[in-house]
Amino acid sequence: MFSITRNPQYLKGVGLVVLGGVFISQSGVIINSMEAAGLWEVQFYRSMVAIVVLFSLLLFKHRGRALRAFDTGKRAMLSTGLFLAISNIFYISSFFHTRAASVFFIISAQPFFTALLAWIVLREPVRRATWFAMIAAMVGVGVMMGEGIAEGRLFGNLLALGAAFTFAAFGVSLRSGKDSDMIPGVMLASILIGSLAAFLLDDFTISDQDLMLCIYMGTFQVSFALVLYAAGAKYVPAAELMVLGLTEVIMGPFWVWLFLGETPTALGFLGGGIVMAAVLVNALAGMRRSPG
Repeated sequence: MFSITRNPQYLKGVGLVVLGGVFISQSGVIINSMEAAGLWEVQFYRSMVAIVVLFSLLLFKHRGRALRAFDTGKRAMLSTGLFLAISNIFYISSFFHTRAASVFFIISAQPFFTALLAWIVLREPVRRATWFAMIAAMVGVGVMMGEGIAEGRLFGNLLALGAAFTFAAFGVSLRSGKDSDMIPGVMLASILIGSLAAFLLDDFTISDQDLMLCIYMGTFQVSFALVLYAAGAKYVPAAELMVLGLTEVIMGPFWVWLFLGETPTALGFLGGGIVMAAVLVNALAGMRRSPG
């Protein structure tokens, strides 16, 4: 008989992280279900909804004194907001220029960018297994970039790669201000994106269907997903978070296949499989080294 001691909140943390991943994984099918809304219409309306939802969460969390949350960790808040805003712009833009499955597969390399940036910025050590996994993941990304060139979708794949890198920078910034509330940084990102979209838009007209989809995105993907992930991460070891993070990568192509009939190409499967295998092997190696 084996006795495994777990934090009583461990299963709660797993559930929160997985649920957040399920919400984020719906991006591809939602974007491709838009009737006529373009990139900046989507960015504007989802951001406006996210601002309202996030500020409501702050009011609830701080019992009506939401502005106090902006008084601490201002440097971390600014950097997390900026990097998250750039990452979101790259992320949503990529769905307009390449296959949804390619976006999710490329995004799965994000943990390695996080490890690399944390090593450079925070001087956090990187395990030998992680270095090898990084190299393998970059091979997988290279395969998908080659596919993008062949299909004329390189720009979209590069946007997805940029989203992975800047989201990693968001994660490192968040880690540098780990004692601060995350919601103001996420809210700042929505304010920046919404302001840029408002400046670039000539016409704010949007169909009822597209508006409802943007409301759903702003509520569940921008707001609840990140809040759920941050809450769950408090109870789950970092190495296991990398495994649970694959929920988005696995479910994303599944939703697109189920509702839109889009299937990844052979090269997409190959490159994405290499990246996902690298993430999984690295996470399992980290779990093995973690104290029980």
